Amino acid sequence: MPESILKNGATTAIGSVPFEDAGEAVGFILNCGIDVPCWPQLPVRGFMEGMIPQCSEGLPFIKIDEKEKRAWCEIPEDRSEALTDFYQKIIDMDVEAFAISERAAAGLYRFIEAIRESGRKQPCLKGQVTGPVTMSLGLADQNKQALFHDVEMRDVVVNIIAAKARWQARLLGRHCEKPLIFLDEPVMAGFGTSAYLSLKAEHVKEMCNTCIAAVHEEGALAGVHCCSNTDWGMMMSADFDVLNFEAMDSACAISLYPDAARNFINRGGALAWGVVPTTSAIDDASEESVVARLREEFDRMEAKGFTRDELKRSCVLTPSCGAGGLNVDQCRKVFDLLTRLQARFHREF
Repeated sequence: MPESILKNGATTAIGSVPFEDAGEAVGFILNCGIDVPCWPQLPVRGFMEGMIPQCSEGLPFIKIDEKEKRAWCEIPEDRSEALTDFYQKIIDMDVEAFAISERAAAGLYRFIEAIRESGRKQPCLKGQVTGPVTMSLGLADQNKQALFHDVEMRDVVVNIIAAKARWQARLLGRHCEKPLIFLDEPVMAGFGTSAYLSLKAEHVKEMCNTCIAAVHEEGALAGVHCCSNTDWGMMMSADFDVLNFEAMDSACAISLYPDAARNFINRGGALAWGVVPTTSAIDDASEESVVARLREEFDRMEAKGFTRDELKRSCVLTPSCGAGGLNVDQCRKVFDLLTRLQARFHREF
């Protein structure tokens, strides 16, 4: 991984922000001081900007009721013809058939427009898609069964997410030296619990690695964001280049997997520490509190045999999660603290 792009305390964000106007959101992202700008997801604009509907366009049998804020699949008894058409597009690499529309991602289109108008090719730009595990478990059929439990539809979900990730990598790659595409996998917080007993490690790795391979084939980097805690050893054993975690409460779990973390770092992986809160805790957060939190976690890792230098070299700094659930003032504080944290990181770490 090019060190000048995503290491040594580089900053980026998860995606969502609380702006309703796409132009305002893009202006904020491009001027807030982060090193790797991401296109802004705007959940306050409406249902289509939510995680599941935003990546559902082009999915066979999809039904969307924006008024009722509901998305599901109506799968007929005979699905063969529709799936044949779907897989032909996949085989043909017809990624435009799986583009995310402006209706579902106004911030993406305004972001590309603003980058184009600047006339300057960026070092790195970040995009994001709903991860295949979250998508397959978060979207159900007409019988309210998650698509994950239908092996054929699970494969469809993996392929469409891979296609959407590939499409974004191509789109962003026209305007930067190295695109970065994240799979957002909030459902992984429930991995290993009674709610997801049928979800095995081999499912997660296979599903994610299929999408990662598509991203890598486009010359882009692949990252993952998981909310809260999960099996970090398993996630680090997948082919991701960047592992982003909510370090406000759960970073200590990374230190429980020192061998996996060392292997991940040694093969060039970057650990993205989400130490700036994106909950109501932001109201009481300060520069000192986020610096102290990062220092605490670095100390924990050093106690497991990591040197401060290797932690620093593999470090990316981010908010703990998306900021779409905050108000605008709180969001501005998140990014202000992130840039302050980076300045302290370079001075003190």
